[in-house]
Amino acid sequence: MKSYNPIDRWLSALFLYTEKIVLVGVGGLALVGIGQLIQGIFQQGEVRLEDLLLMFIFIEIMAMANVYFLRRAVPFTYPMFIAVTALSRLIVLQGKDIAPENLLYESGAILLVSVAILIIRFSQRYSEDALGPTEQRDDRQ
Repeated sequence: MKSYNPIDRWLSALFLYTEKIVLVGVGGLALVGIGQLIQGIFQQGEVRLEDLLLMFIFIEIMAMANVYFLRRAVPFTYPMFIAVTALSRLIVLQGKDIAPENLLYESGAILLVSVAILIIRFSQRYSEDALGPTEQRDDRQ
């Protein structure tokens, strides 16, 4: 096993704590964004679909930061969920004056990202199922 020198340990700790501080900042800014969004809803006196979609984006960003603190890794699907929500919001914001081909491209992108999420989820599930019996077999030997 390779031993690390003090500079490597110090730099590793520096990056680790910087990463945590930035993630807390991202979560905090998402909370601020939600607060501003709620304030805007009260000022306008109405809730619009694009407001709700933006709130979901903020919530997904906070969930992604939370999952990182719990698991020390972010599943690749979280940013993909954010992309689907952002593309949906884009379609809603553009309204009815959008060129039909742009609507097809954007909805095709949503479909493509959604299919990618399904593929990743199923591949993770099947790889975990496939590893289970192998690990048990290895334990017996």
